[in-house]
Amino acid sequence: MDTNTIAAIGATATAVFSLLISVHQGRTMIQHNRQSVRPLLQLRLIAHTGEESGIRLINCGLGPAIVTGSSLKIDDQFLGEWSKEVVDALRHSFFASPGKLCNIL
Repeated sequence: MDTNTIAAIGATATAVFSLLISVHQGRTMIQHNRQSVRPLLQLRLIAHTGEESGIRLINCGLGPAIVTGSSLKIDDQFLGEWSKEVVDALRHSFFASPGKLCNIL
């Protein structure tokens, strides 16, 4: 083997290694971009004595959230889909105290 062959093998190995690093970096970048624009949903309890109270669903992430369904369960009893009619039927059982309301939910 002469020096030209050794140099050619070294250059080919460097090129292949660089290609592998570029492919890995591209995949990592795609995964990072997908993770950075995902939705992050939070339920927040709003309870004020003498004022409107309720539960608010907030998207704290950067991506859009697609809500495909909802359900309301209290003590492992399914009450139906989360809707105004179902919640209005339960309003009489809510307590005025925010502390007790938190214990129900």
